[in-house]
Amino acid sequence: MKIAIEDYVARIANASPAQLVVINYEIVIDYLTLALNGLIKKEDVRQTDMTLTKARQFLNELRTSLNMGYTVSKYLMRIYLYVDKEICYCLANRKTVHIENAIKAMSSLLESWHEIEKQEIEKSPVMENSQQLYAGLTYNRSGELTEYVDIDKNRGYKA
Repeated sequence: MKIAIEDYVARIANASPAQLVVINYEIVIDYLTLALNGLIKKEDVRQTDMTLTKARQFLNELRTSLNMGYTVSKYLMRIYLYVDKEICYCLANRKTVHIENAIKAMSSLLESWHEIEKQEIEKSPVMENSQQLYAGLTYNRSGELTEYVDIDKNRGYKA
């Protein structure tokens, strides 16, 4: 199993701030699930460690983006530190229970963020006036594979 980075890139370009947080949670959960499956199937330890490290990097992104001026941020920080601790325990002793605990905590928070996303009044994307790109592969008459790219000419920053 591999994480579909292309899907996330497309979603990020048109995401609102709450949607960016949701995407970050989904990425962390995907990496944790990938690592859990690797441990269960007894796959390469280095690959599992790298996957857990990537989950920690995205978790760190969530942690550093907290505005500590709000009370809820202090609670979120505690949960993020707990999840990070569980990942570290897993890296040390290879027990799946630690990843399962981390996934459970992040999934619970993800559900909450889905509710916040639904209630978000202004769903304007973070990157306004970004380029819409449609691409695909086609075969020409001689049977060769060619690319098709349709680019919207309206791009750049709005003044």
